[in-house]
Amino acid sequence: MTGEILVADGHPGNFIQQHHDLALHRQLACQKLECRGNHLALSARRVVEGNTIGLHRSPVKGASVEFRQHRLYVPGDEPRRIDWRVLARSDRAFVKEFDEETNLRATIFLDASGSMGYGAKQSKFDYAVRLVAGLSYLMLAQTEAAGLAIARAGGGGDYLAPAAASTQLARIVDLLERANCEGPTALDRTLLRTADRMDRRSLVIVVSDFLQPIDSLRKGLARLNHDRHELVLVRLLHPDEISFPFRSWARFKGLEGETPRLIEGPAVRKIYLENFKKHEDQLKQACRAMKADLLTCPTDQPLLNAVMAVVRRRG
Repeated sequence: MTGEILVADGHPGNFIQQHHDLALHRQLACQKLECRGNHLALSARRVVEGNTIGLHRSPVKGASVEFRQHRLYVPGDEPRRIDWRVLARSDRAFVKEFDEETNLRATIFLDASGSMGYGAKQSKFDYAVRLVAGLSYLMLAQTEAAGLAIARAGGGGDYLAPAAASTQLARIVDLLERANCEGPTALDRTLLRTADRMDRRSLVIVVSDFLQPIDSLRKGLARLNHDRHELVLVRLLHPDEISFPFRSWARFKGLEGETPRLIEGPAVRKIYLENFKKHEDQLKQACRAMKADLLTCPTDQPLLNAVMAVVRRRG
């Protein structure tokens, strides 16, 4: 029997079995996410509260109120940090920065490319959204600053600067609720563009399937490593991408615009697994070169396991 499969040519892990129209599936998934409203924040609280509080350790200890510099205001900054005198003189909003204002500053990058839409009951993107919400809640609950960058096609996307304000979780959840995954991967360009806006050393968590050419990804990681940010890569994979269980002829469609192909699953399984392993080895090598931690999280494991893996790796 011929099934409906999704694949992005050239990237060895983008194989998905799809039982419904992709556009309709994405639309329903986004509608479901929007309807949840504050339930996403509540879910994040339930995931981490009582399980991970106290396990997270910050690399920066103590606090200081020594003035460091001015920088341009970006959405997510607290209005009380605005230097109103500078605003009156220049008609431009600047905020004051102080050395070590919080124990930790973290920016979470969320890959919103088409390949993240893999999965019928729960896509990788749905899992990633919940993971980002859980990690954000955990950091903000400990009065640490959390921010969010969503990597969209073309290298654009939303950016919310790290902040420890009580309203920051609501801002993050709002961006997550409105996010959807589509288009070709542009994670590397988003890393480079956002690095220009990150003027202080911080923790950078990248949540993605990393199904893109490693050479291009290495450029973004190299920039962050050069700026002395601490890097943690969270690699989300569907079990099908790991084992390629397809046992019959199937039509493979591109998640990111590739031409459909009719393929006999068993005939290509060995080649697929070899390419998958080769891509994985290249990613691990790039992470070692950039001094980045790499965590692989299958989306069939409980969300708490993924949160705990990030916490323990940093602890």
